[in-house]
Amino acid sequence: MGTQNRLYSSRFLFVLRLLAGFNLNLIFSLEFFASFMKPKKRKSQVCHNCDTTLSEDFNFCPSCGQSNTDNNVTFWVLIKEFVDNYLGIDSKMAHSFMPFLLRPGKLTNRFQAGQIKNFIHPIRLYFVLSLFYFFIISYLLGGINFSALDDEQANFGGDAKLESFLDNDRLKLLSDSVKIALVPDSLKNSFSSIKNFRQLYDSLERQFDDNDDEIDDFRVSLQGVPVPESEGETFFEKAHRLARDKRNITDQQFMDSLSNSGNNFDGDFFSGQNRDHINQQVRKIFENDEGFKSFVLGNLPLMMFVLIPLFAGVLKLIYIRRKHLYIKHVVHALHVHAFAYFMYGIALLIMFKLFTPEVFPNMDHTTWRWILMIIFFVGVSTYVYVSFLKVYQQHWFKTLLKFNIVGVIYGFFLNAFFFIELYISFWYY
Repeated sequence: MGTQNRLYSSRFLFVLRLLAGFNLNLIFSLEFFASFMKPKKRKSQVCHNCDTTLSEDFNFCPSCGQSNTDNNVTFWVLIKEFVDNYLGIDSKMAHSFMPFLLRPGKLTNRFQAGQIKNFIHPIRLYFVLSLFYFFIISYLLGGINFSALDDEQANFGGDAKLESFLDNDRLKLLSDSVKIALVPDSLKNSFSSIKNFRQLYDSLERQFDDNDDEIDDFRVSLQGVPVPESEGETFFEKAHRLARDKRNITDQQFMDSLSNSGNNFDGDFFSGQNRDHINQQVRKIFENDEGFKSFVLGNLPLMMFVLIPLFAGVLKLIYIRRKHLYIKHVVHALHVHAFAYFMYGIALLIMFKLFTPEVFPNMDHTTWRWILMIIFFVGVSTYVYVSFLKVYQQHWFKTLLKFNIVGVIYGFFLNAFFFIELYISFWYY
């Protein structure tokens, strides 16, 4: 029970740190939003400076010129006004949400036609749903411990390669009878006399080679199998211990110790200050892996926000003969990204909070998570395709071709920007 409470506490603190970084990264975004949004003002009937009687439509006192604003309100009133002014969670959000979910492209067309009075601004909608999505990401990833990467069961959701029973520090502690019992009968029936897992593995490896198959591609389920704790110190435990021991070893000695643990951290490709900086950064990450996770994830919202004008630029290029204004593509990009954030956030909650051994103990969780992810991916892709049809008004086949071209180009940029974000986060952490 104490371990579970500590896990929940670490997740909560991680989410707080991530949201703090997230808010800092989006300060400039809020300032940008403010140019589109005029906050509601609280009016007073009397000027607090000169006691002149005021009308509610007065923005300034006609006698002294002071702004007609009443600041004597409770804290909860300020919170409500912030939510209304900057998140737009009011009647406009309620009025916009069903057409946003069920009628792809409608909000984009309404905005382009100037019919925006009853609908939430696209930047507000994007901001609200991106907060929702990245909060879900931070919450789910907050419980991941780098030390679990040594655990084959944690790595692959309950599946493991047969080879792992021979070389994984924890799985090789299982008895031969348990290991053999995990192998499907269809594979081991031909070797029923073998009682040693090493011999069974060698026999299966020869059989796979004869059939031109790779035994490395075959996996068995570990669900319901109590995996013993490692008897020795794992790689990540050692790395954490050495990274925090600044009194006795240098950064270079730390990296040499990792290399001696069977991991390739050869820094000869780099030289001089670059190699020294890499050694320093690797050590800093192992010294505070929670902080590094917060730093990386805190930069993701900013990266995605930067990708919005790039996505709109791809749309402008693909539809260059249609003479659409660039702002139309920006609004469309905001709407489709907001929808993707909402749907993928729901999908992640279902995958990792509903499809769990505690809720469904007999479920093949890995398979069903993949099925759900595919369903949501197809659903989001279909939504975006239909929005292309509604917004750009072209034939379905031509739209399908352009939709796929946009997807390939954007997918390339998405992956490129993600690796750039990882590199920048590593280099400047």
